[in-house]
Amino acid sequence: MPVKTKENQAIPVPGNLTSSTLTTFYGELDNQLKESPHEIVLDCSGLDHATSNHISLLWETLQRSKPAGIPMRLLSVRYGLKRVLEILDLYDLFDISTECSTALQLKIRPTSDDIDQALNQFRDFLKRLDLDEICAFDLETVFYEVITNIRLYGRLNQDDLIEFTATPNHENIAMQFVDLGPLFDLTSRGVSFDPQQAIKNRQKSGFGLIMIKRLVDTLSYERLEDRLNVVTLEKKLYQKGR
Repeated sequence: MPVKTKENQAIPVPGNLTSSTLTTFYGELDNQLKESPHEIVLDCSGLDHATSNHISLLWETLQRSKPAGIPMRLLSVRYGLKRVLEILDLYDLFDISTECSTALQLKIRPTSDDIDQALNQFRDFLKRLDLDEICAFDLETVFYEVITNIRLYGRLNQDDLIEFTATPNHENIAMQFVDLGPLFDLTSRGVSFDPQQAIKNRQKSGFGLIMIKRLVDTLSYERLEDRLNVVTLEKKLYQKGR
């Protein structure tokens, strides 16, 4: 199904180019061109890898739109497509949307199975952002550590829900956790850690909180009047090849 935009329908660019998917794509394109829309928008979110055939499709669409005087815009361009367009000196010929990726919103029960399932959903979400492997690993680690701490120490019932939102923009990603547990301010402790002192004091816990703080750029905590804990973390995004 085409993806709705503010003014018209975005046509999905098929990742797997077959006679069937091409027929569907060009059929939708022709239908829109007949209606003389404000612009033609192509949704490129399905392109995990951009091939020369994908570039030919984008080029053909641009050539069909120009004679009709209808601008064409590319939506959800990933790093791989951007890189190929730059190599071919075509990047500046296309109008690349500046819209950021859609936020991920999850409601998670505080059980191991539900957390594992949510982690897989978050991992898939990060893959669509084409992040550097280390950056993605850091974010997955932070997600798992924070939500596991809520499960272990939040005194939640099995049917209580932890609300999670991940909102990326072009430079950063904000992750927010909301739960009904007792007050627990993650910002109340510093990030300093002395291994020798930890050995001397026979420290057995607290490593997760230190790790969380060192893996993100900012961390904030708010306790709302309706007994909600709100933890917000932000981290700079690093994409593949950068």
